[in-house]
Amino acid sequence: AGLSNLKGHRSTGGLRASIYNAQPVAGVQALVDFMAEFERKYG
Repeated sequence: AGLSNLKGHRSTGGLRASIYNAQPVAGVQALVDFMAEFERKYG
């Protein structure tokens, strides 16, 4: 997916991503797609 620096939360694990206003819509959509697949596999 070309995403980097995704890490688990120190207290709860899982997946954590920071998104800032300068993030293009295509990047947000890539993250949404990745998170849906992550949930399907591990949720």
